Amino acid sequence: MDWTDFEWVAGAEPSPDGTGLVYLGDASGRWQPWVLTPGGTPRHVEVPGSVGRCVWRPDGGRLLVLTDPDGGEDHRLAEVDPDTGDVRWLVAEEGVRCEIGTPYGSDGRPYSPDSTLLAYASNARDREVFDVRVRDLRTGDERIVLRGDDRYLPIAFSPDARLLLVLRLHQNTEQDLFTCDLATGDVRLLTPHDGPAKHHPVAWLPDSSGVYLCTTSGRDFLGLAALSLDGVLTWVDTPEADVEGAALSPDGTRLAWGVNEGGYTRLRWRDVDGGPPRDVTALPRGVAVTEFGLDGYALRFTAAGDLLVQHGRPDAATDLYLVDLDRDVATRLTDCGARLPGPIVPPTVVHATGADGGTVPCLLYRPPSASADRRAPVVVTVHGGPEFQAKPLFDPLVQTLLAHGIGVLAPNVRGSSGYGLRYQRLIYRDWGGGDLADLEASARLLDDVPWADPSRLGVHGASYGGFAALTCLTRLPHRWRAGVSECGPSDLLSDIRTFPPTWRKRAVDWIGDPDDPDDVAVLTERSPLGNAHRLTAPVLILHGENDTRVDPAESERMYRRLRDLGKPARLVLHPGVGHEWTRAGLADTIGLIVSWFADHLR
Repeated sequence: MDWTDFEWVAGAEPSPDGTGLVYLGDASGRWQPWVLTPGGTPRHVEVPGSVGRCVWRPDGGRLLVLTDPDGGEDHRLAEVDPDTGDVRWLVAEEGVRCEIGTPYGSDGRPYSPDSTLLAYASNARDREVFDVRVRDLRTGDERIVLRGDDRYLPIAFSPDARLLLVLRLHQNTEQDLFTCDLATGDVRLLTPHDGPAKHHPVAWLPDSSGVYLCTTSGRDFLGLAALSLDGVLTWVDTPEADVEGAALSPDGTRLAWGVNEGGYTRLRWRDVDGGPPRDVTALPRGVAVTEFGLDGYALRFTAAGDLLVQHGRPDAATDLYLVDLDRDVATRLTDCGARLPGPIVPPTVVHATGADGGTVPCLLYRPPSASADRRAPVVVTVHGGPEFQAKPLFDPLVQTLLAHGIGVLAPNVRGSSGYGLRYQRLIYRDWGGGDLADLEASARLLDDVPWADPSRLGVHGASYGGFAALTCLTRLPHRWRAGVSECGPSDLLSDIRTFPPTWRKRAVDWIGDPDDPDDVAVLTERSPLGNAHRLTAPVLILHGENDTRVDPAESERMYRRLRDLGKPARLVLHPGVGHEWTRAGLADTIGLIVSWFADHLR
């Protein structure tokens, strides 16, 4: 069974005239724009590099693309003619990173309403911060409208084109919104607050008098609200769960938003001028919204007022849908999983009890062949971030493991998003502390699962999840029979010191201070590298050679230390690959991981 024979889609954008849409897909082997018209076949628009964002210019004449030439994430900007494929580079400076919204997200409307101005963030002046720049596309003139001392990202021009909304993204739990007056140069803070708070921008009010946003102002969970320029906050929806994103219709009369309920999206909408919120029931249960539109899960209204939804499910590949809200009818626009074998195994939601008595939500996948009489090994797979969330989405690695008779447990340990600000903040300055206790509690949960064999456990993760996997193997060695770490830090001190430049100002609040002796002692004690002598289970270490988020040296040092100690380890470096999987090596990488666990968990 080939669980990699599908297409990923992300970041769909309706065309301004309502005649079609553009989305990012990997059918060509790398992320590229594809233009789709109703009833037509998707048409590839060739762009050099891997494309991370694609946005229509408001006049419909061009596509703005954010491209990565080599996986190193020094993003470049170009405008592309969607009909001819002509590429005009706007910013393509070696070693300079551009953004047109939140990194890795799908927010940010970079053009002015009349298509004459373009706003983007750049670290050209200072590699450790993002300045906000505005370019006049008619003349080529450009200016800095906000000189950054942190990560400042343009979100949207006001409808009257007088103001530019800007997000300060200090941490995933600490943001602020500003306005830049393009005529006077004045910069004004819209969201003063004490302590950490989330402020996720949604859209300007139609009369330019304020903005819609998702915020934790006075709350633990994100709520949806309108904020006037004079500071008055009016709530739209305040559930006891996170409102992770929203969209405003082009005519300003309708709002749609998504509520995170245990990882699943409850999709809601209402007319701005009144009436109670209504739920969208036309879509299967799944994921339609993520914070900042991560991985493309962001809502978009078409010119006709329909809702374009990127919809993911645990039992099907992610597809694009068009939803008629008044009729509550959904039309599927893509069929990205047509070639997948079946059936696809969905998870059940289970909960472990952490060492401090808190609850650790988990997704548990049972292989079809497993039963109380034929118990199966289980791989505990840890998400990255560490502030992501294990969501109920189709995952080719998970399904391949299940097809080989191996169960999967995906815990959302402290630090995961989707469970409120307090829970997410628990990981700060405590990497390898309470999160490790939560991972041990998640493993203990399997003692009470009738079909699981707790004597045959593996652990896997990528990025922070790779660190977590190495931490489990070296500090809880009795629990595991095998492990896999993908692009995982092995030494927290060296990881901080080799952060991407624009991450460095958040390091002390997020992980610790590499210049403080007390922090150094804790970080050293908790790093897998210093605990390598305790490892007993064989470990497979994978890393992309072009990774700029986690230095490949993190994996190389860990491998050398383990080999010097005579420990069972294998290192595989992927040339030409950055921090994330690419289509070209997906099947081989999954095959390598699954074979490793199949061999060692027999």
